[in-house]
Amino acid sequence: MITISKRVEYAIELMSFLTKKDGKVVSLMEVSKELGLPYRFLGQVAIDLRKGEIIEGREGKMGGYVLVKGWKDKTLYDLLTALGENRGMVKCLGEGMVCSREKGCKMRNIWQKLESDFLSDLKKIKLSEI
Repeated sequence: MITISKRVEYAIELMSFLTKKDGKVVSLMEVSKELGLPYRFLGQVAIDLRKGEIIEGREGKMGGYVLVKGWKDKTLYDLLTALGENRGMVKCLGEGMVCSREKGCKMRNIWQKLESDFLSDLKKIKLSEI
């Protein structure tokens, strides 16, 4: 079964928290305390979301994080990509992977279709829907 990693779970919680702050810059310490999430791990998630241009970091005494303009147009696929969580459902579908059983595998086409449909759906779900 497909599982959601803690990175994705915490990223979604962070996004949800920031949406409720309506453009106010929020420190990770505040998020960590309010949501009961580990500060250091949350910091790693925030760095990835910043690199993925989903949130913006502000430095200084009143620094913290805020959602970027246009975040509502980003998709769940964008979030997974920013976190490095957009791997193949099965190893043989991963980028650059070659399966030794590829020619005789009766499941490969099914896995490819499932993955293609799943990715297509992820690209349709806007972060604003979360």
